[in-house]
Amino acid sequence: MQIIKILIGVFAFVLVGGGIVYFVISGSDYTATDADVLALGQSAYEDGRFEDAAKWFTQSARQGEAEGRYRLAMLYHEGKGVDRDEEQAVRWFRLAARQGHAEAQYHLGRQLELGRGVEAVDEAAAIEWYRKAAEQGHGMAQYRMAVMYAEGRGVAKSDEEALIWAVKAAQKNVREAESYLQQLVAQMKSKAQAGGGEAQYNLAMLYKQGLGVAKDKSAHLSWLRKAASTGHKEARYQLAHFLVSEAGGSGHDEEAARNFLAAARAGHMRAAAAIGAMYALGRGVEKNYQQALFWLQKAAASGIARAQCNLGILYAEGLGVKKDVTEAARWFLQAARTGMSDAQNNIAVMHELGVGVAKNPGQALHWFRQSAADNPKAQFNLGLIYARGVGVTPSDDMAAKWLRKAEQNGNARAKLMLGLFYDLGRGVGRSEEEAARWYEKAAAQGDLDAIFNMAVLHYNGRGIKRDLARAAALFKKAAEAGDASAQNVLASMYQEGKGVPFDPARAARWYEKAARQGDAQAQFNLGNLYRKGDGVEQDDRKAVQWYRRAAEQGLAAAQNTLGYMYALGRGVRQDTAKAAQWFKAAGQQGLDMARQNLARLKKEGSSASYALVSLALDTHVRATLLTEEPVNLAKWLDVYRQVSL
Repeated sequence: MQIIKILIGVFAFVLVGGGIVYFVISGSDYTATDADVLALGQSAYEDGRFEDAAKWFTQSARQGEAEGRYRLAMLYHEGKGVDRDEEQAVRWFRLAARQGHAEAQYHLGRQLELGRGVEAVDEAAAIEWYRKAAEQGHGMAQYRMAVMYAEGRGVAKSDEEALIWAVKAAQKNVREAESYLQQLVAQMKSKAQAGGGEAQYNLAMLYKQGLGVAKDKSAHLSWLRKAASTGHKEARYQLAHFLVSEAGGSGHDEEAARNFLAAARAGHMRAAAAIGAMYALGRGVEKNYQQALFWLQKAAASGIARAQCNLGILYAEGLGVKKDVTEAARWFLQAARTGMSDAQNNIAVMHELGVGVAKNPGQALHWFRQSAADNPKAQFNLGLIYARGVGVTPSDDMAAKWLRKAEQNGNARAKLMLGLFYDLGRGVGRSEEEAARWYEKAAAQGDLDAIFNMAVLHYNGRGIKRDLARAAALFKKAAEAGDASAQNVLASMYQEGKGVPFDPARAARWYEKAARQGDAQAQFNLGNLYRKGDGVEQDDRKAVQWYRRAAEQGLAAAQNTLGYMYALGRGVRQDTAKAAQWFKAAGQQGLDMARQNLARLKKEGSSASYALVSLALDTHVRATLLTEEPVNLAKWLDVYRQVSL
């Protein structure tokens, strides 16, 4: 018969049916390996069986369990289940503390601070153990940190550090810390009112966060100004930062620049980065790229990522320094490695284009993904790359996923692309109404392509009700921003009186603006006005000049009309060979009337009647971002081009 053996304990037995049955009278199996010794020890402790608790905790401690070691130390500290022994308590606290046990770290610090169980008081060692526990969120350790810093015990006295730790402890609802914080605040107010710059700065920061005092932006600013006036460099930096980021408007830029510069001269590297950016932008100071370069280099060399990224922009754009894309990439990469998402996006773009670094789509994808965790530009770029299949397998679903993220973070170009996706039925169901909604959102953020597309929808009545007046207003908005295609369409609307008053002279002015930007359709349309004397003084020479520019860009309508001018000798010497050349060029592009004109030229010469195009317009939504082949990534990728604070 199998017998179950109980290793430790006092027991009795009786014979039953020839077998032996053991009855446990007292004792426990202290070497059991299947039981949770900590739970058994805790149960014994809660029942007041401290000696049993000590045996269980001893077993756990000897097995190397940090919690068991801490529990055993507490028994020695309290004298429960064992003789009180502060040296043993310290021994076990130390072992558990080294394993990262926050409670043990706090109690070890306390023993060292009070000189219990150790040879002598050691406040420096105490505060280091308090710090380890405090950094794990231990409230009482945070409170002791506050006291030690406030009194300069074991560490250099620091009211600022004392406040920081007192606030943290109070937030943990440590009662002692709450009253101590009020005491520190009262002392600080007294010092601040007496003119102490450090106290004034600390008080300002308390008002900013509402810690120990009611949150008060006005009081925060007032005390920052007072602290800054004493020469406190951190106060100067924080004051300037507040003025450019929270005070609103640009009315405070000069004061901000003065304080950034003063703090930078005192060695504050974040201030150096900021004043460098302000010199580059001309904010609060006269624009000065040499000064920008000086301060950004100082800050960048000290490891300030924003300065490194801005320095990269100066080199990439050749602002105040010889353009050097290799040097730009070096600075972007340094900032990217710190986790700065702007720089990660920039170095990704450079790898994608092979600018400043070797072209490497794999590295580009890596950095885009790193940046896309929180950067809407990188999210847009990933959407574009997946939509066009550049270095990745094309995927409209993946593109739509990243575009939605970018859109949610305010990227206007992502809204435009979502509009195009709905317009073209890519990655989402096709819907002109949804396309219009997304174009409208992007247009509201100033995206010129979206403004143009919304104007086209209103002009053609696609997805929304036709509204020529609204179309004209949108074309005008884009035109005034320099969009040549919008200028051309707006001019045509003035020429025909569509949605705006009939005004040939104004039409001519808008055509010329677009024509001088190289827009072939506008060049052709302006040529027509000069040929007819419509809104301008009639001038065949000027007509030919504009027709030629458009024809040389391959515009069939302009080639056909230039052939006409040569056939009749209008604005140029009559030349049937050149007339035939231009008619033929237009006909080869599929313009039937040009083929017919060529046939008439050969049959009738200058006496023939020729057919001409009166107007060249493109009123289709602008979708080149998704349709151009090959895609020009340098044009579409979203890059940081301006220095930022």
